[in-house]
Amino acid sequence: MQTNDFHWPGGQKCAVSLTYDDGLPVHYEYVGPLLYEAGLRGTFNIPISYDPLSHPEKWRALANDGHELGNHSLFHPCRRTPDNTWLEEYYDLCDYTPERFRSELEIANLVLYLLDGKHERTYGNTCCDTTIGRGDREISMDDILKKLFIAARGPFNRQIADPRAPINLMQVGHFGADSQDMTYEDIQAEIKRAVEMGGWIVFMIHGVGKETHPLYIDKGAHERLVAWLAANIDIWTAPFIEVAKYVKGFQEG
Repeated sequence: MQTNDFHWPGGQKCAVSLTYDDGLPVHYEYVGPLLYEAGLRGTFNIPISYDPLSHPEKWRALANDGHELGNHSLFHPCRRTPDNTWLEEYYDLCDYTPERFRSELEIANLVLYLLDGKHERTYGNTCCDTTIGRGDREISMDDILKKLFIAARGPFNRQIADPRAPINLMQVGHFGADSQDMTYEDIQAEIKRAVEMGGWIVFMIHGVGKETHPLYIDKGAHERLVAWLAANIDIWTAPFIEVAKYVKGFQEG
């Protein structure tokens, strides 16, 4: 199919995916119900070794409301840098082999299947990292991810994905809506830019409200965002996997 023939379903002007990371209680206690009441669905990227170990039934209920449970790994490994020394050395992606990385993702997928019964999955890159290994052994995750996922959120690049051009679905790219220097007006402006170009904009969010996570979006700003998206029916607000499958179908058609 020619890329210039692309159109979003129902004549909508762009796609927005709200993705929430780290499996926080505020996600099932507040965010999921808020989205559901507004007629919207989100993506919740959960590390299996976090809250799901204590409250699997909460995540199952969230999935039953139509939200996506995304793979955020077993243990939330990242590339250890001077900026994230909180990370235990054992979970440093610089020291991961392809075999270890793949096996941990496969186990996480199995646990998620036991929660929501779904076989298709997307990956929310932990710490936005897209490689494993170090030095001359550093490699892209893409080949591993392609065998396990429909798509991966990929790098924090503040770029809107253009479906009229080839999209690497293993590195879609995204914005950080919980950045303390990004206001509601800034988020709204980026979505309007996505409308103008007919693109797909993905937001990463951790906490919602102060003290829910070191990275958080103001609760009031989040409520305004959800209400605005719900009111603008020409914007397709959908889980990451739904938009990815639509784009994938178009690219392969």
